[in-house]
Amino acid sequence: MPMSKSEKRAISGLSFIYVVRMLGLFMLMPVLSLDSVQLRGSSPLLLGLAIGVYGLAQAALQFPFGVASDRFGRKPMLVFGLLLFIAGSLLGAFTHSMWGIVLARVLQGAGAVSSVLLASAGDLTDEAHRTKAMAAIGGSIAIAYVLGMGLGPVVFGFSGLTGVFLAAALLGVLALLPLWTLIPPIPVHPDRRMGGFREARAMFTHAPVLTASVGIFILQMVLGAGFVVLSPELVRAMGVGDTGVWKVYLPVMLLSIAIMVPPVIYAERHRRHGSALVGSGLAIALGALFMGLEAGHFWPVAVAAVVFFGGYNVASAILPSMMSRATSPQQRGAASGVYSLMQFLGIFVGGVVGGWGLGMVGVAGVFYILTAIGVLLALQSLGSGRLTVLLASEQR
Repeated sequence: MPMSKSEKRAISGLSFIYVVRMLGLFMLMPVLSLDSVQLRGSSPLLLGLAIGVYGLAQAALQFPFGVASDRFGRKPMLVFGLLLFIAGSLLGAFTHSMWGIVLARVLQGAGAVSSVLLASAGDLTDEAHRTKAMAAIGGSIAIAYVLGMGLGPVVFGFSGLTGVFLAAALLGVLALLPLWTLIPPIPVHPDRRMGGFREARAMFTHAPVLTASVGIFILQMVLGAGFVVLSPELVRAMGVGDTGVWKVYLPVMLLSIAIMVPPVIYAERHRRHGSALVGSGLAIALGALFMGLEAGHFWPVAVAAVVFFGGYNVASAILPSMMSRATSPQQRGAASGVYSLMQFLGIFVGGVVGGWGLGMVGVAGVFYILTAIGVLLALQSLGSGRLTVLLASEQR
């Protein structure tokens, strides 16, 4: 049965919010360090804090936002989170101190609506289409990353860091529009407002949610560690400047999204989510291994990167779908909060591991670390058959 018009509009709207919000953040990634020396009180420590504090704020607030969306509704929390993001972007545009940039990044991160968006996707789609919906959202984030890496340096060249922050604020405003134009009313379950924090906290020990959350933590470690070495390696292998890396990332991401589709459809039709996750972990490990072995050679690294991100995209579509199916509507926000908290913690830990590995064992060594993480994801996913059984029991 195909998606209904209402489901298509909902997923289009939620994906649009993901894309434009993340685009505003990704545009800052390649340029945040370029203008920092002009700011009052600038130091390498504060620059590192400005880059990393966003992820920590996201991790800290995903669960509270998810719980609040269970009690007060999804759309009000989406509006509140996007307004915080806009406020942080405006502060970053007009501040003249490094501490102001740090505070701006905290405010941007405080708009922790990823958990609410995931819960909304679960509310607005039928179970039969849940994985496709998550795949659409996951693919949109990959595109946002590529566009952000390409557009950030362009906007910076015209208007400096102020212009990039203003562009992020404008994108935040645009993200508000689908809430009234595309996304239908999100039902509020009668029991939602009756749950307390103690009931919501139980999601941390709810077996299906915990299994999916551990999986996304491992998966996002791959992303955090991978971006420490992958962008410089592609630049070095291709022989282009930093502003040209999007020319490699765009086809790599598009091809990885294309090869993601058949495994996702197979997993959905045959209920083989665990097998698809094992395969995705092995694809990540294989891609990382060949990038380590062929470091410095463009075509082998580029092809291996397609396999690497193909595996990543498969897992990023299946894991949130499995988490969403394991929870009732009145708990979905809290469950998504646990899941998103682990997601951002994984990026943070992966970045630390990648940075440590780069200093200790070099670029190739980090790729070998990623190989081990991919194998770890495959091993962890072997237990996903148990998760499928738990899902069935939850639905009964």
